[in-house]
Amino acid sequence: MKKKEERKEKNEQLGLGIKEPFKNKFFKIKGNIDLAILKFEVKKFLKDPLVWATFSISSVLIAQQVYLIVTKLPDLPTYVPIFKYFISISNKLAVKDYIILFPTISVIGLLLSFLFTSRYYNSEKILIKFLLFSSILCTVSQTLILIDLINLF
Repeated sequence: MKKKEERKEKNEQLGLGIKEPFKNKFFKIKGNIDLAILKFEVKKFLKDPLVWATFSISSVLIAQQVYLIVTKLPDLPTYVPIFKYFISISNKLAVKDYIILFPTISVIGLLLSFLFTSRYYNSEKILIKFLLFSSILCTVSQTLILIDLINLF
């Protein structure tokens, strides 16, 4: 009961009947836009060419992986040698649906590298550059392995 009475008192005190001028609404919107732009500019890692190179190269290669899988998956045999590091042939073979692992690993690597880049860009620049470069290498290697696997058949 007391809270409702306090709210009524606050409303009565502030309800002076004065309308807010249009300029104030305009400046509020402008202030919000300026704040959003400032937050965007604070993210200095978005201006780094290596970040954009990593994003663009990885995106193109992941799209290439998905395209290869979509077009060539019906032509592949039921079992394909995905796990090449095993010695015995029976362990190397896996169902062809496991071929989806290649773009999945590439996407996870790209997302993790951008997550860590956004967090630690200002404090650990050399480490971040190494992380971005290794992310590019991961995506390139996944693409080459997938192309080699598909060209076997």
